Amino acid sequence: MNNTAEVKGSGAGQGFGVAGFVLGLIALILSFIPCLGMYAVVPGVIAIIFSAIAFSQANRANAPRGLIIAALIISITGTLIASWQLAMMHRAASNIGRVGTGIHDAFRDDIGDEIRDKIRRALEDDTIPGAPDEDTIEFDADAMIEELERLEKEADEEPPDR
Repeated sequence: MNNTAEVKGSGAGQGFGVAGFVLGLIALILSFIPCLGMYAVVPGVIAIIFSAIAFSQANRANAPRGLIIAALIISITGTLIASWQLAMMHRAASNIGRVGTGIHDAFRDDIGDEIRDKIRRALEDDTIPGAPDEDTIEFDADAMIEELERLEKEADEEPPDR
């Protein structure tokens, strides 16, 4: 009879370790895809949880932890890259909103001032710029200027649509 005892390695945590490794690999690969990488946070977080559970089980049973450590590293790396992409997308979206508001304000201020000045001059002269003399328009210029100023005040008081 042979007195050599067979030492079998415990498989504790290996199932969660493989699941964590696969999900971590999916998260890592997805995290490098522009505009979609931010969604890799979901499988990445799940992979970290699975890997942590596997690591805990393997420690208690004194089982091999190589695959589990690799799963943790890959999961954390993929999740960090995906989180970075998510933060950059959020930052870009808020910057785009600010640019749109700036363009709206600039257009309203710069071009609007120029148009308002031309209208004011035309109303004060009682003529349309560039029109022949016989095409003079008769109206109450003071009433028109007052109405224009009232409309400008209303436009300044209204918040821009966002």
